[in-house]
Amino acid sequence: MKLRHLLMSLIAAFSIIISAPNKASASHAAGAELIYVHISDSTYQFFCKFYRDCTGISEPASFSLCAYNTCTNQSFNVTMNKWQGTLPPDNRPNGSSVSAGCSQYSNKCDNTSSSVPGYREWWYMCIATLPLKCNYWKFAVWENARNAQNNIQAGNLYVETIFNSSQTWENSSPYFSVKPLPYVCLNQPYTYNNGAIDADGDSLWSQMTQPLAGSSCVGTPTPATVITLTPPINFNTNPLQTNNSFTLNGANGQMSFTATQQGASTITMKTREFRRINNVVHELGSIMRDVQVQVMPCSTIPPTVDTVSINDSGAFSNGRVYGCIGQTLEFCFTVTTSDTAGILLAEDNLATAIPGAAITYTNLKTDTVTGCFKWVPTANDVGNHSFIILIRDSTCKPPGIMLQYARTV
Repeated sequence: MKLRHLLMSLIAAFSIIISAPNKASASHAAGAELIYVHISDSTYQFFCKFYRDCTGISEPASFSLCAYNTCTNQSFNVTMNKWQGTLPPDNRPNGSSVSAGCSQYSNKCDNTSSSVPGYREWWYMCIATLPLKCNYWKFAVWENARNAQNNIQAGNLYVETIFNSSQTWENSSPYFSVKPLPYVCLNQPYTYNNGAIDADGDSLWSQMTQPLAGSSCVGTPTPATVITLTPPINFNTNPLQTNNSFTLNGANGQMSFTATQQGASTITMKTREFRRINNVVHELGSIMRDVQVQVMPCSTIPPTVDTVSINDSGAFSNGRVYGCIGQTLEFCFTVTTSDTAGILLAEDNLATAIPGAAITYTNLKTDTVTGCFKWVPTANDVGNHSFIILIRDSTCKPPGIMLQYARTV
């Protein structure tokens, strides 16, 4: 009887072990995005960027791209393998840290005992050929499981991309030109911009949406479960705890907010693209970026940007600079912080946003940086243009995070 009792106890204990949640198998999925580039005819190269929490398990070896169309209600899958060999399109080794942080401080990607959360960006790729034109193609990837956070419950991380190919095969999706830097200071005003750009020159409109937790590209994906908070989560004005201070400019993608709750939260942006074809505006699809924001207490003073001068070749009115075809358009701006010990760096996405234009920066690594813009627009440039100034504050006060601010011009 004693032997039988011992065996039954061991079986019960073993059953508990194998049925208990395996914490090591979850908590690594912190964000993702899915884009595509047109190759020829109906063939496209798809890229998935997966953002891994360094405290979780390893990134997946591959993803399965699920493709579905509503014209025939059929779907197919293609394996997206991890990028190998050459550098990914951003020219950084695959698996690089999303934010290297400050050199004198480590994050959890480098040192598990660090108090600073860390994330790595992993690229996956495949080539797929679409068998027919349809006004609604959906492409999706998903991964289990999200890491712990304040605004949504754990579950699958799911992102999708929509493509209306009924009007043309020749389309590449928009993409985000700014890395999703996740660090935000508690109770400090913050601005951020994903830097959505379309290589085809299509018009873009961005909006916030609820994170998704689906496991199939067929049908409507399951929304992530929202955690009850006060004030309640609202994915337009309060996607994370900001006391409803969150705003988004849909035309340029600029978001502003003051985070009021320490810890991680997920925000999801959907960017739609539009093109005029035969004098009719068509929506060609959308992409989404699911990204985590880490709110941390810190004492860094947010920098400001001011336009300081403009020459006679243009005019400045209501926050816009106006120029003429064939004439040099020049203006300067300053990036400054009231912290006299501040060490500011500045860069931009001009190479992809306004090819042919240039900015010269002076006094980098001081508390006041000047940038001077210069461009000669052509007849093909008529219309509105914008670019993003990325300001990195490398003052590196504790807890030692590299803060990034985005300003749209």
